[in-house]
Amino acid sequence: MPAIELFSFAACPYAQRSRMVLIEKGLDFELVEIDIHDRPAWFKDVSPYGKVPVLRHEGRVVYESAIINQYVDETFATPPLMPADSHGRALARIWMDYCDTRYLPAAHKLMAERGQPQRLAEAREKLAAVMRFMEHEGLRKLGDGPYWLGTAPTLVDFHYLPFFERFPVYQELAGAEWPDDCTRLRQWYETAGQRPSFIETRHTLDFHLAQQRRLQELRAAAAARPASS
Repeated sequence: MPAIELFSFAACPYAQRSRMVLIEKGLDFELVEIDIHDRPAWFKDVSPYGKVPVLRHEGRVVYESAIINQYVDETFATPPLMPADSHGRALARIWMDYCDTRYLPAAHKLMAERGQPQRLAEAREKLAAVMRFMEHEGLRKLGDGPYWLGTAPTLVDFHYLPFFERFPVYQELAGAEWPDDCTRLRQWYETAGQRPSFIETRHTLDFHLAQQRRLQELRAAAAARPASS
């Protein structure tokens, strides 16, 4: 068994987070691809939730991307991906939490409201408001960048990057717009998006659109299935 295994799914942004962090740390690891829509039976013995990513390090299992990434950063010291001071680490956790509890729900709501014009317009406004908060309460107050917390990348950058990779999907399918006043956010993405770990793990817009079509087909097939008695 390899010392480090990452169980992943190519289209999963959460798994991409952890792949990037392992690459940033310069670690050798085995990538085990799982089709999350057709999981092998043995996967339940690896992943208690049946989800990816899962990290197996020397036989010990860690799951949930944010927890995996903090585990990797604490276990492998260099390069550090969290601030050295306690306040800096608190800020990192605040902005990772904002991604998971504010940005992602707004993005998911946007995609869910397609076909409902009024609710879709409201969802677009909500996502734009969330992005403006990131711009004005986050990046503009945290320093000059170019990364989220300063001159060096941290876990915060890798927490957000996969979902900004998917922003063109939100634009293409749901009419999302990048707010004009979110200039620092755009600069952040342009800089962080040049990290080799991101370039190695990113996919094209066509790939993401194909994944959306597959997801819609699977949902339609599930809805058409007769209910079990």
